[in-house]
Amino acid sequence: MENRHEIAKVLLKINAVALSLNPPFTWVSGIRSPIYCDNRLLISHPTKRKLVVDRFVEQIKSMDRKPDCIAGTATSGIPFAAWVADRMDLPMCYVRAEKKAHGKGKAIEGDVHEGEMVVVIEDLISTGKSSVAVVRNLLEAGLEVIGVVAIFSYEMGKAKENFNDVNIIPQPLETISSLLELAVSSGTLSLEDASIINDFRNDPQGWYLRNFPEEL
Repeated sequence: MENRHEIAKVLLKINAVALSLNPPFTWVSGIRSPIYCDNRLLISHPTKRKLVVDRFVEQIKSMDRKPDCIAGTATSGIPFAAWVADRMDLPMCYVRAEKKAHGKGKAIEGDVHEGEMVVVIEDLISTGKSSVAVVRNLLEAGLEVIGVVAIFSYEMGKAKENFNDVNIIPQPLETISSLLELAVSSGTLSLEDASIINDFRNDPQGWYLRNFPEEL
């Protein structure tokens, strides 16, 4: 496959992927992880962000149904949703996982209308909780979500469960499996470290308890 590992190469090139086994990173969800992928760095690299936008547009155009609107997840999905919407000459909105506690108390910002078909753009999928919350807010507003695309997925079992609840299979441009394969083959990562990350991905809580039993 010509474009195999294309996005993974970009993420590694700009040091968007970081490893720290001790201490591990703490995600927003509270999960302790030996890996952290910061796709927000992409916005500062014009050539590389253009590649990501190119791939998003290709992916969306390949869908069976065409969107009426591109929705970005707040906040990291917003710039990519804006670039994609501009490229495709489509309306754009952005969506919060939770409604604002002030003003009009909206979750969706932008001029959207009941019955419209929407593609959601996310920067990263871990447990999928926030992405699914965005999907639910769109559905609640009467819109139809025809797809969720993301730059990167940790391929966690919990994400699959969460997306199953809204009958959506997310479509990431890159996955942790592919990235680890590239990192090991290029000598960026040892097989031992890749095994540790896979152990975490398969069982996040168990990985942490096995490696940090003193915190029980």
